[in-house]
Amino acid sequence: MSFLYPSFLWALGLIAIPVIIHLFYFRRFKKVYFSNVRFLREVKEETSMRSRLRNLLVLLMRCLAVAALVLAFAQPYLPVDDDILQGSKAVGVYVDNSFSMAAESDRAPLLQVARDRARSIVEAYGPEDRFQVLDNRFAGGGQRLLGQQEALDALDDIRVGPESRSLSRVLDRQESVLRTSETDNQVAYLLSDFQKNITDFTESPDSSLQVHLVPLAAVQERNVAIDSAWFDAPVPQLNQNNLLLVRIRNFGDEDQDNIRLSLDYAGQTKPVGTLQVPAGESVTDSVFLNLTRGGADTASLRITDYPVEFDDTYYLAFQTTDRVRVLHIDQDSDFERNLTAALGLEVFESTQVTVQNIDYGGIGNYQLVILTDLTDLGSGLAEQLRQYVRDGGNLLVFPPAAANLTSYNAFLQPLPADELQAYQGQQREVSGLNDEEFVFGGVFENRRSALNLPTTAGNFPLTRYGSRRQEPLLTYRDGSTALAKFAVGDGNLYLSAAPLSPTVNNLSLNAEVF
Repeated sequence: MSFLYPSFLWALGLIAIPVIIHLFYFRRFKKVYFSNVRFLREVKEETSMRSRLRNLLVLLMRCLAVAALVLAFAQPYLPVDDDILQGSKAVGVYVDNSFSMAAESDRAPLLQVARDRARSIVEAYGPEDRFQVLDNRFAGGGQRLLGQQEALDALDDIRVGPESRSLSRVLDRQESVLRTSETDNQVAYLLSDFQKNITDFTESPDSSLQVHLVPLAAVQERNVAIDSAWFDAPVPQLNQNNLLLVRIRNFGDEDQDNIRLSLDYAGQTKPVGTLQVPAGESVTDSVFLNLTRGGADTASLRITDYPVEFDDTYYLAFQTTDRVRVLHIDQDSDFERNLTAALGLEVFESTQVTVQNIDYGGIGNYQLVILTDLTDLGSGLAEQLRQYVRDGGNLLVFPPAAANLTSYNAFLQPLPADELQAYQGQQREVSGLNDEEFVFGGVFENRRSALNLPTTAGNFPLTRYGSRRQEPLLTYRDGSTALAKFAVGDGNLYLSAAPLSPTVNNLSLNAEVF
C-alpha cells in the first residue's frame, strides 16, 4: 500500500490524546455510610469489572477513529507495479488555442484554465523529464523536446489565434516528436474544449503512447456571428445607395438582444441599428451602402458580441466600375433609337460611330463593342475585333437581314464561333431564357411564368458545332438559338440570330430582357 499524501501519517501521534484522557480520568467518589455493607461487597466487585471493560472499549474506538481520519487524509492506494515504466519520461502537452477557447469558464477564459492545468501537469513531473509544448500554430518550438522550465515559459506564451487543427493531426505531431526521445515512457496530454469540427479520432494511437484527454467546458455557450452578406443587385452601382443584405446567426441557446450592427466604408463607421436574434436562429437585416469610389473596393460589417468576438467582423471585397465604356458601331448615322436611349443611362459612357469612322487603335479602350446593321465585315475590322475579344473584350453582334454571310462567317469561323445560315423570314417567339448564365444571373426575382420574351419576324439559324461551345442565352420554341454566347480567349462574343431593327425584332422594346 502507498499513500498519495504520506506526510499526513505524522498525525497518527494524535492517538495519544484519547490514551492520555483515559489514563488521567479520575472519577470522584462520594462516600456513603451504611449500617452494614457486607451484602454489597460482591456486587461492587462485579460492577467494577464491567466498568473497566467498557472504558477500554471506548478507548479503543477513539484510537481507531483518529487513525481512520488520518489515513483518509493520507489517501492510501494499491499501486499496480506491472505497467509502471521507470526512468525519465517524454511528455507532450497540447493546449488548444483556437477562438472557441476565448469563451468563459466559471472563473476565467478557457485558455487561461488550460494554461494553468498544463502548468500543473508539467510541474508534476521531475526536472529530468523532457516536454513538448504544442498549440495550433504548430510553431518550430513545438517540434523539439524542452526542459521543464522552458516548457513552463512556452506555456505562458500561448495566446488565442485563428488557427484550428484536428485532434488527429495534433496527436500525430505529438507522436512524431515524442518518438525522438530515448525513453519508452511517453505520455501525451490534450487540453481542449473538443469542438465537434476538430474531434476526429478514427483509430487508436500507438499503444506505447499514453494519451490523456483533459476536457474544458464553457459555462455558457453564447456566440452571435455574421453568417453572410451580399448585394441585392447583381452589380453594385457607383454613387447610389446599394442595398446590402446581412444575415446574422445566433449559435447559442439563449435569445440575444441589443446586438449593434455597424458598417465601415471609406474610413468611416456608420451605425446601422440594433438587432434581436432568437436562440439557434438567424435574422436578415438590410444596409444601404453608397459607393463613392470606382474599381476594386472593400467594406466591413461589425457587430458587438461577448465573449466570443473573433467572428464579429465580416469583410467584403467588390468591383465597381465608374462607367462602362461602350463603342457602338453602325452602318450609317441612323442609330437605333432604343439602344441609344439605353446607352444614355448613367452607368454607360458610350461612343457612337459609323463603320467609316472607326478608330481601330482605340477599340481596346472599350469594355463593350456593339455592331448593328453592318452589311459587310471588312477583313481589317474583322481582325481587329477578333483580337479585341481574345484580349478580354466583349462583343455584341446584331447582323442585318441583308448581311453578307460570307464576310460574317469568315469573321466567326476563326474565333471559333457558330456561323450564320440563310436568313428565314418567318414569325418566331422566344420561349427560353437562361437565367443561370452570368448575363441574366440574379436579375429576376421570383421569375414569372408569363415573363415577356421577344418575338422576331426573321432570323439567321445558327450552326451547332460541338467544338464551338455555344452557350444559348435566348432560345426559340423549337430549341434553336436566338442569342448565343461564346467564350473566346479572355473575352466573350454575343451573337444575335435576328437583326435589332424594331421592324424585325421587338427585343429593344422589351425592357425586362433588353
